[in-house]
Amino acid sequence: MKQGGIRQKGGTKAGALRGAGSCHFAAGLRCLALLLLAACCLQGAAASAAAGRSGGYFLRVVQSPRASAMGEGGTGLYGDLLGALALNPAALGRTRYSELAFTYNSWLEGLSLQQAAYARPLENKSVLAGSVSLLQMKSISGYDNSGGYAGSVEAGDMAFGLNYAGRLSGPWNDRRFGLFAGGGLKYARETLDTFSADTLLFDAGLLSVSRFYGGVLGLGVSAQSLGGGFKFNSVRDDAPSVLRAGAAWIITAAGDPLTIAVDVKKPNDDKASCSAGVEYIVKGLISARLGYAGGADLGSGLRFGMGFKLKVVQVDYALAKYGEFGFTHKFGISYKFGEPVDVTPRLSPEQEKARWKLSRGKEFMRDRRYYEAVLEFNDAVVLEPNLKEALQLMKQARDLMETEKPRKR
Repeated sequence: MKQGGIRQKGGTKAGALRGAGSCHFAAGLRCLALLLLAACCLQGAAASAAAGRSGGYFLRVVQSPRASAMGEGGTGLYGDLLGALALNPAALGRTRYSELAFTYNSWLEGLSLQQAAYARPLENKSVLAGSVSLLQMKSISGYDNSGGYAGSVEAGDMAFGLNYAGRLSGPWNDRRFGLFAGGGLKYARETLDTFSADTLLFDAGLLSVSRFYGGVLGLGVSAQSLGGGFKFNSVRDDAPSVLRAGAAWIITAAGDPLTIAVDVKKPNDDKASCSAGVEYIVKGLISARLGYAGGADLGSGLRFGMGFKLKVVQVDYALAKYGEFGFTHKFGISYKFGEPVDVTPRLSPEQEKARWKLSRGKEFMRDRRYYEAVLEFNDAVVLEPNLKEALQLMKQARDLMETEKPRKR
């Protein structure tokens, strides 16, 4: 008798959670093309799914106060550990410091959601990050099939994640720019009294960061929570998969950075929607944020927020309204520590010139001007004898000079 009541309440819980939350510029364009292809595939899969709904809805909640205040947009943005985990794991590839972050979301109708995360840059310029998320709620009343009270029912959700990101390509003299990629696995579990359902999901993303019209342009795509669904007894819900594409443009206004971000997201069980947000950082200390989130059943509308930075400590706050449930408050704090990872190599003037010679030699190679290429590679080796790439390319250019006919001028 109690089992039937619990299954009935399981549907109530899922319904409540669903209703609550309803290189270079060319490389970035390729990312967007990949997203459109993936969106078509995922949309087709969603259309063929019999359930037509998703479980694990708490995984869709954007826990980052910064991203939430900007309308839950930021797939093309970076610099926020919690935002990268929520929107695009590739953004972790630009992490310079070891960082510890925590957020507390005072959510809806007695629900609270917390997340703790840690990121560490590795020696090979990649980044490893781990996180844990907990959804807690008050006890709910359980009833049997005849409507009789069957006692209180405890419920809650949790997720553990592990992410890895790095740079695929970009300028040799500035690692802040280029094409970044990231992915991760997460184990999620939903619990309802003595019943539970768990699953293993994965995320993936790409981020292109380049200079653009006096500013910095970020273009990103991501696919999140892909994998199997949640199954309570004989009832299975799909995974809460989401596809995202976004652009962010950072420019200077009155001497301080102004960020404009626009996102498009496509859940596997709902139509696509757009979000947009702005952020203005005054003297590197105070951040003011404003955004609009579209598409959510109860969470669409304006968002507000702000942040304070005190050396290595960042404190963030966001305010958002969820329909009749009222306002929600999100608080976050992060701490950066350890030695920073160099985003530009520390080179002597001779080494800088050797890299320039190497780059020029490669251009000659592409034009099949092998003699000029040999001269440039030779100069690079003179300046930096241990530059193995120049030695290898010089040998290759000499071989090509002997095997190919001279190019007519």
